[in-house]
Amino acid sequence: MYRVILIDDEPLILAGIASLICWEDHECAIVGEATNGHTAIDLILEARPDIVITDIRMPVMNGLEVIEACKRQGCEFSFICLTNLEDFQLAKQALRLGATDYLVKLDLQPQALIQALNRAKEYCSRMESHHNKKLYDHLLQDNKKQLEYTYFSQLIQNPTEADFGLNPEIAASYPVIYLILLQMKPEQILFGQAGSYDFQFIASQLQDVVSGIASRYFSGYTILEPQKDTRLLVVSPKAESDNRKSLADFCTKVNVTLGTYFALTALFGVSRKKTELSLLGEAAGEARSALDHCYYDSASRIVFYGDQDLRQQPSTEREFNINFLKKPMSAAVADNKSQDLREIFSQLSQLFTQYKPNKTQAASACINIYTYLHDLLQNEGSENNAFPYTIDIAEQLSQLGSLDDILAWLDSFCEKVCALLTDRKENRSDRLVYLAKRYIHEHYTEKLTLSDIADYLKISSGHLSSTFSRYMNQTVSDYIAEVKIAHAKELIDSGQYLIYEIADQLGFENAYYFSKVFKKVTGMSPKNYEGLHKQNHS
Repeated sequence: MYRVILIDDEPLILAGIASLICWEDHECAIVGEATNGHTAIDLILEARPDIVITDIRMPVMNGLEVIEACKRQGCEFSFICLTNLEDFQLAKQALRLGATDYLVKLDLQPQALIQALNRAKEYCSRMESHHNKKLYDHLLQDNKKQLEYTYFSQLIQNPTEADFGLNPEIAASYPVIYLILLQMKPEQILFGQAGSYDFQFIASQLQDVVSGIASRYFSGYTILEPQKDTRLLVVSPKAESDNRKSLADFCTKVNVTLGTYFALTALFGVSRKKTELSLLGEAAGEARSALDHCYYDSASRIVFYGDQDLRQQPSTEREFNINFLKKPMSAAVADNKSQDLREIFSQLSQLFTQYKPNKTQAASACINIYTYLHDLLQNEGSENNAFPYTIDIAEQLSQLGSLDDILAWLDSFCEKVCALLTDRKENRSDRLVYLAKRYIHEHYTEKLTLSDIADYLKISSGHLSSTFSRYMNQTVSDYIAEVKIAHAKELIDSGQYLIYEIADQLGFENAYYFSKVFKKVTGMSPKNYEGLHKQNHS
């Protein structure tokens, strides 16, 4: 049955059309009637009819405005216009808008209505056929992408499998192949920042961004996911393009987009050109080797295998031992000598720079130093609420992209510990915490940072962070988040603002970061909280 809605501001006309034919005999059923434009729009959006029969001339909002309003909101239907003899120009306008027919109300006969309905039904059938074709095309494309994903994954993991045959169709789509290993990381990670970047939270958005850019530069591409913060791309540049330029432009565009929308930066390792799918395993090794070069040279963001002598990278087999520094560290902590501790960390940084440990060795050394100092401070009876769990530190270190990033993290950790040592000699901690809290409550609509508050109080960020954490049993960032989210809940409860408007009013960079902080504080997203509030007050 085709679902029909009738619209006319004259009830007698509506009654006359409804009784003119037996609608069921023509596979139609009237599912609603409206006498004005606003009611008609609500009815169409709710009932989703197949056919709309509407008067052109109506007060306030005419029939064509109703049709345009509904189609702007995604409704699809065929429609027939009812006109008077003097409405010929409007009837022509209706046909341009997509009307399948127009009928003169005064001369309306059953046969004319039936013929108009048949044309409207034919239009519905064409729309359905078009939608089915689009759905079929999408299914074919999805199946093709899934086949390529599975095929490339298996070929890279098991390049020597004897029974793994060549797929001619995929080979034809990828006559020339490069592998790009893309590693994403936050633009900067320092000790004491909020938790590690939640790549899982934005996984689908990242996939869409990389896919959308790849489709502009390559004739074929498949995105694989070795780890949560990395993507392995199998790409085939367009035949007429400069391959190297296309690859470099793609990487640059991805980096700009990641920075703009997600506050991320990326490193890229690109393999040499391959002309056989059987060489994908070799290409994956080249891409990994090229990406590793980015770790040792932070200035390199895009490395093509073969451009540098990657064989000169430091050996990963030598032991990297920093335990001899623990004894002087213990003495510096025991005596509250911040300057001594800074000098020890300077020696540590020199060792990193000279030895150039690989990422695993460097992260292990950082965790070793972190847990040792954490235990020292704990054993001395100091409060250490500002120290995260070791597993969180390991996660943070895993997201650092270069040796220079690790050295910057070490410097920030050193400053944190030195601030704690200095704070032991201070007696004005309670006053500092009070002033910091008052400043936060007076400036919660701004983009507050630890350094902003520290500058206002004329103390170091490290001193404020450690003092606040010890007395409040939470970090400054967490307290700022709680204050902002408390006000956010009030704004949501008022029902006057959209989520992104509330995020802007409270000084968040974007709605995504606001939602993340809101969920961290309340355990639910702003949308879920809004829905729960409406449910409780309905």
